[in-house]
Amino acid sequence: MKNLTPEKQNFSEKEAKKVSQNYPTTRMSLIEKVRNGDEISWTEFYERYAPVIRYVGSFRYHFNDAECDELIQNTMCKFYDTSGKYTRRPGIAKFRTYFATVIRSQAIDYIRRNARLQEVELPEAVAGGVSPEDDEKNPEFIARACDETFMHEWRMALFQDACNELRDRVSETTYQAFEMYAVQGRNAASVCDALGITTNQLYVAKNRCLNILREIIARYNRDDEDLHLDWEPRQ
Repeated sequence: MKNLTPEKQNFSEKEAKKVSQNYPTTRMSLIEKVRNGDEISWTEFYERYAPVIRYVGSFRYHFNDAECDELIQNTMCKFYDTSGKYTRRPGIAKFRTYFATVIRSQAIDYIRRNARLQEVELPEAVAGGVSPEDDEKNPEFIARACDETFMHEWRMALFQDACNELRDRVSETTYQAFEMYAVQGRNAASVCDALGITTNQLYVAKNRCLNILREIIARYNRDDEDLHLDWEPRQ
């Protein structure tokens, strides 16, 4: 039987705050490493946010797979070149807004250069004559223009951020129990058998992780009032 209550679980309020600062909604520590040329962090950033770009390209702008691939490359290159311009100011300068602006600017530029896409009906904001230069002046408008197309993938990305923070605050067995039971929806008996824990330990792990995860999600929602991130366990 495994022990689910190592020192890692007994965080003081000060220690929990320190961990949470490593996982702000914008993952500023990751962005800083990308700015400094850290290749491992760049790979992580690419894997985290490429699905967001692809979702926007496909469902908002009707790009095919090859066009989405190019949009991802263009957006990532543009972000790398201009990331120094972004400064996190809680409640004012959201990374989500900044990143949405970069995606939309690159999408509009690509549409203007691509003959096939000239025949596709553009989103209202583009058809109305809003230029990438206007986007830079009104980033909140651009975030709203992406609306649920962007926010769907953005919420998924931030939920993974929340899970990463949770994993850092509990033992590995505790996290695996929560993930397998509450996230994946596997039955209790199979989870207990796989991890060598009792049913009671499983329920304790689930409740502990769920409380921490809800605390993290609440903080994300306070940092970004438009996020409305919500999640409920599968069981």
